[in-house]
Amino acid sequence: MAPAQGFLEPGEVAGRFDRGVAHWNAGRYWHAHEDWEDLWAEAEGPRRLWLQGLIQYAAAFVHFQRGYHARGFARLMEQAREKTEGYAGETHGLDWARLWRDLEPWFAHGRRVAAGADLRSGAPGAPPRLAFRAGHVPAPLPFEDEDEDDSKDPDRNGDGGAGPGAPA
Repeated sequence: MAPAQGFLEPGEVAGRFDRGVAHWNAGRYWHAHEDWEDLWAEAEGPRRLWLQGLIQYAAAFVHFQRGYHARGFARLMEQAREKTEGYAGETHGLDWARLWRDLEPWFAHGRRVAAGADLRSGAPGAPPRLAFRAGHVPAPLPFEDEDEDDSKDPDRNGDGGAGPGAPA
């Protein structure tokens, strides 16, 4: 794993990434977005774009999960696809090839939604789960107390997950 570029230690980088995966797989896309945002802020080059894409996928699934902002869902899916397509760098053990395959029907759904289809109708099913490559042992940091700082959570302020400083 590449060393952290800023204030996060390498173990914390891995722990936050893995915790984001755990949040995602629990359907807590907003919290996955939050964990990955600090990593994105410190990353550079293609890895930074890839992390930004993951954050955008998480934000798109917040929109899908809550059944609103169809245009935002479609836009985020397309922007994230553009940022992550062909990425071959560090993935913190994430099985990126599998996730890409699992996202393909969602890209098609995003295009249908952008053309005017309903956000929920015709969706591929549940959002994809994230998996690690064989041999990778995740070590997520413990979940934080969600009541501490949910000021940017879309359930709290109704902004649909944009929040200040959200990567777009």
